[in-house]
Amino acid sequence: MKKNTSNSEKISENDISGINRVVRLDIVIEGQIIKHFKHFRLQQSAKKHHEFELTLAHDSLGKAQNHNLLDSQKFLGQRLTVTFRYKDSENESPERSFVGLITTVAFSQDKMSLGNIILKGKSPTILMDAAPHTQSFGGSQSVNTGIIAERVIKETLGSGKFDFKVNSQNKSYINYSAQYNETHYNYLARIAESYGEQFYYDGYVLHFGSLPPAEQPIPLVYGSNVTNVKVEMNAVHTKPQFFGYDSSSHAKMLSTSTNVKHLGELASKAYQLNDGIFTSQSLTPVPINANISIDVDESQKSAAGNAAVEVFTVSGDTTVPFLYPGCTADIQMRKPDTNETSHFTKLMITETIHEVDARGYYTGSFEAIAEGTGFMPRHEFKIPNAEPQIATVISNTDPLNQGRIQVQFDWQQNNTTHFIRMMSPDAGGTDQITQNRGFVAVPEVGDQVMVGFEYHHPDFPFAMGGMFHGKVGLGGGIDNHVKSIQTRSGNKVIFNDKEGSIFIEDPSGNSYLMDGKGNITVTAPKNMTFIAGENLMISVGQNMSTTVGADQSNIVGMNKSESVTMNDTQSVGAMKITSVIGDASMMISGKLTEIIDGDVQSEVKKERKEYAAEVEHSSNEGTIHQNAKVEVKNNSGEKSSNF
Repeated sequence: MKKNTSNSEKISENDISGINRVVRLDIVIEGQIIKHFKHFRLQQSAKKHHEFELTLAHDSLGKAQNHNLLDSQKFLGQRLTVTFRYKDSENESPERSFVGLITTVAFSQDKMSLGNIILKGKSPTILMDAAPHTQSFGGSQSVNTGIIAERVIKETLGSGKFDFKVNSQNKSYINYSAQYNETHYNYLARIAESYGEQFYYDGYVLHFGSLPPAEQPIPLVYGSNVTNVKVEMNAVHTKPQFFGYDSSSHAKMLSTSTNVKHLGELASKAYQLNDGIFTSQSLTPVPINANISIDVDESQKSAAGNAAVEVFTVSGDTTVPFLYPGCTADIQMRKPDTNETSHFTKLMITETIHEVDARGYYTGSFEAIAEGTGFMPRHEFKIPNAEPQIATVISNTDPLNQGRIQVQFDWQQNNTTHFIRMMSPDAGGTDQITQNRGFVAVPEVGDQVMVGFEYHHPDFPFAMGGMFHGKVGLGGGIDNHVKSIQTRSGNKVIFNDKEGSIFIEDPSGNSYLMDGKGNITVTAPKNMTFIAGENLMISVGQNMSTTVGADQSNIVGMNKSESVTMNDTQSVGAMKITSVIGDASMMISGKLTEIIDGDVQSEVKKERKEYAAEVEHSSNEGTIHQNAKVEVKNNSGEKSSNF
């Protein structure tokens, strides 16, 4: 018979009414057959590690053992295989194997006894739950739950010693997921519920993903192989509601209502009754980095399903040693006032306890939920609390051009985060400024940043700001008097609290200095251009000096007015030319004196008129000439003298 096939028909074939079959255990520890034992106890659960205890006589290993554990100490950390079957079965016996890991080797000796060898252990899943670890998946390339599960399981269980099966049903892509200061087991249990996967050990195979196809149900008959049956309907909050947010598209995501289908009549009724028991809402952030609303719905459905299976449970004692977590069973209950039984409901086993003594006498018990929902009970796991930590910027080339950065934490060796948002003192958009309104300062590659986590969830990192370290930090000088802003190329703004100054400079040498004493110095190694769309006003309280090394050109489109309260002096080193297209007027309230070292030549194409109270023409050294093409007229209202 192949392992892990249905035992239903063989259990029926070997059933003897009113008689509990004696059980035989085949026990193998890392290839060594254990022929004799005193007692074996196995406790299995779909929600946590399986546990077992095997008691051997002091001489079961061939040589008598004592507290030195000379021969038994080698079993520590070894694989244990226990196969249950009926003893002396006339027909082919059903069988079921359990594989575990021995974690404790002990020698127990009571008074007046030779002692016992005690071997304790757990399911191989304990190898995944030994110590906390931190690592990440995705980042530079998206992954899915199947990729994550394969890697995590192989890291802890290896690829050949223990069986596992990954058949993920969630097909969404995961940008980034982190196992954060938690065990591998806790991480897989957490993402299983978050992404709608089932994660449990059936005693032989570790399952991750969708539930395996159901085998033929094992028949459980009250009064025959089942006693002390307890049927429970439980009040459970089954309506969680998740919300999410996608920052890249600025889209809020709300889940839709979720219903879990129960096939059994009583289980379905229990689920319906719970709708009217708990009316309070349970709105919480979705525990995954959702990309679309469907991701939120799937995560919510998983949480609802894991809770919904608890509304109806069945437990009891049994003489069937072949039950295991994940197997299905048909239970028949006795009809009222009769010894006849009828089908009650179909179950999925979630917990079992098996005990067998040296004679093969078996006692067992089970707990079960309604079969057919597609969900298992919620695992016992902890949600990590992610705290701020430092990281190094790997890339600031955001593929969506949204100013995000990709960072690498100190614990990441070959992995990075996905592109994450950068916190800013002011960030947003308005009707006038639709993008980049506020303070924009994207860190450079190689910079160290402090990273926080939304909701303290390790899958939601964001950069809080940059951090100086010993290689790049200079500080603010003595008494912390310097504050500054400097960019990669050398643009800088320096605030000096000691001087009260502000200094602005670019890499070319352009600078602007406010010295804190009332003075401003502006320096441009090359050109400086002022453009005023309307008016420009310059007001100087005292002196103003302008020095031009070469040419100066002033162009006035319309009028120009200059007013000098006292003296106006102009000095021209060579030639001065004044060109006026229209009229020119010079009005002097006092005296006009012209001193010219050379000649004066005045050419007027039309008339020239001079009016004065008195006119005097004098020549200190020569003659005064007056020439006219026609005639020269000298007129006087009174007298005229010619000398």
